[in-house]
Amino acid sequence: MAAEILYTVSELAALWRCSKNFIYDEISRGRLQSVNLGAGRAKTRIPESIADEYWKKQLAAEPAKLRMVG
Repeated sequence: MAAEILYTVSELAALWRCSKNFIYDEISRGRLQSVNLGAGRAKTRIPESIADEYWKKQLAAEPAKLRMVG
């Protein structure tokens, strides 16, 4: 079984084309789960499966509000 990718907040923000603050806000609101590998925000990681599930929920809830950027 392959190890799961753990994104840093910076990596996920770059992938989603959003700010790091957006990621932290979603985590603090309980909408996006994360794993802390130590003390402080710098050790926050988001598993790839959690990130994928987050977008599935977002698309199901409000597909008209999301637009593709290419």
